[in-house]
Amino acid sequence: MLTVWSILWGDKYKPEAVYILRDMVARNLSEPHELICITDQDLPGIRTVEPPCDYPGWWQKIGLFKPGFAHDYNLWLDLDIVITGSLDPIAGLANGPLACSWNWARSGHGGVQSSVMAWGGFSGAAIWNDFDPRQAIWPPENKPRQFWGDQEWITELRDTGQIKVRQLDPKLVKSYKYHCRDGPPADCRVVVFHGKPDPDEVADEWVKLLYTRTQA
Repeated sequence: MLTVWSILWGDKYKPEAVYILRDMVARNLSEPHELICITDQDLPGIRTVEPPCDYPGWWQKIGLFKPGFAHDYNLWLDLDIVITGSLDPIAGLANGPLACSWNWARSGHGGVQSSVMAWGGFSGAAIWNDFDPRQAIWPPENKPRQFWGDQEWITELRDTGQIKVRQLDPKLVKSYKYHCRDGPPADCRVVVFHGKPDPDEVADEWVKLLYTRTQA
């Protein structure tokens, strides 16, 4: 069965964001699945697990690839996304090497974009095994050879041939900032609200319609 992972760590997001994600996934994923939230908070109705490491901020994603932590079929979704269509084409990649988008950001931190990831088993074990915890700087720093976050570390491993990373079809995952100011393209399945604003901070009617909780 597919495991859908999310994380609620620190005070950036409220628990309500996890419930909204759960319901968006339920409306848009046809295959059997279970959502598990990595958190130290109590979320009634949501299966939770303790974080696999004590890294700060988005560095927690490194723990997903700790051998023995993730499951056979895995889909990762950040909390600051809006699901706009069927997740089935993305979930279908959860049986092999890591699949994710290439980064659209113009901040200079290029490479992979880890808001949406699919992978099978421990195909990305080097992400955990080869990581130096001293690199988990928070808040991030712009310094030579200092990784800004998990995305840059995964990019380094990809570019040096230590792991294989498949690119998600660019039509499926889009940036709110760069691609969706007038609404999501027809083939888009996930819109990523990287940086600011977050989904609950915009007035777009399509966001209000889709970014909703439908279960108790």
